[in-house]
Amino acid sequence: LLLLLLLLLLLRQPFSFPQSQLCLRIQSWSLLMANVHGIGDFAAPGGGGGGEYSALRGNQGALGGQYAAGGGGGWDQFGMDQGPQGAYIPIFRRRSALPDLIDLYAPWFFSRSFIFFITIVEIGMQIVAMMVGHFFFDGALSKTNQLGGPSPLTLRYMGAKYTPLIRDDFEYWRLVTPIFLHANIMHLAMNLFFLSQVGYTFELRWGSWQIALLFLLSGISGDMFSAIGNPGVDSVGASGCLFGLLGADIVYMYINWDFIPKPLAQCEMCIICGLLLLNAMSGGSSNTIDNYAHFGGFVGGAVASFSLVKLLRPEEEPRKDLYRKGGLIGTLAIWISFFLALYLFPAE
Repeated sequence: LLLLLLLLLLLRQPFSFPQSQLCLRIQSWSLLMANVHGIGDFAAPGGGGGGEYSALRGNQGALGGQYAAGGGGGWDQFGMDQGPQGAYIPIFRRRSALPDLIDLYAPWFFSRSFIFFITIVEIGMQIVAMMVGHFFFDGALSKTNQLGGPSPLTLRYMGAKYTPLIRDDFEYWRLVTPIFLHANIMHLAMNLFFLSQVGYTFELRWGSWQIALLFLLSGISGDMFSAIGNPGVDSVGASGCLFGLLGADIVYMYINWDFIPKPLAQCEMCIICGLLLLNAMSGGSSNTIDNYAHFGGFVGGAVASFSLVKLLRPEEEPRKDLYRKGGLIGTLAIWISFFLALYLFPAE
């Protein structure tokens, strides 16, 4: 209901955007995010030619025209809340009628980034999990895993979230390790595709260390919610991290709303809200999707982002300190609430 109200507020004013791209994005992202979850250096921002988005290759380049860009390693030199004015990067690229494959599948890709690093780590961990399954359990591609992956016992051995082990054996590391494990090859591919679609854009906007912290804090928060809501289920996957990045993007759009071109801001907010609505509906129709992890990741990412995302005009935001302190206090409150719920109100 809150998301529908937000959409209605956005649609009060007329605006235009590429509707075909919007529809394609919502459809493809909704399919990708409905996962089986249960088991940079850029040169200093500068101008240059026109309103099109110039190519960013080899960690060099700049955005031209109205949307001056900065980010990754380059932005970090300005500090947390400093940077070039108007440094908003659209969530998708439209350099031509037929974009090349790298722009289609990984907009604003650059190799010296946290997103590229975590992509390699996720793929490597899937290979390791399959090798462990092959040598110590019932195979790399277990017959019990119809989508191509190791068995639930293998995943639990590798560190899947399982509440009895977290609560009774104090294996708190199981709140972190599920972020780097996936139930099967399809699960991994869908998550990494979605991460590539939005991750590089977010890293350019907020910085590498910021998105790394958001990614980890969102995943941990998702596993905390899952540990309380689904205590007897083994759960793996980075879906909570991805929902956390979406929550952080909503906060970023909210606190910088007056400094982002309105057609782009409204279009992006509609994409994010539509994506969340479709995933909420698909999650409610399947008992294999860990909705607690998705919701927990979204909440954790949104709360932490008040302390981590960049303000485009920090000198014009009187509530800057309130945002930063509120994000820190909110994140601590989530963690404290989890441990209280885990031990004071243990679920059977």
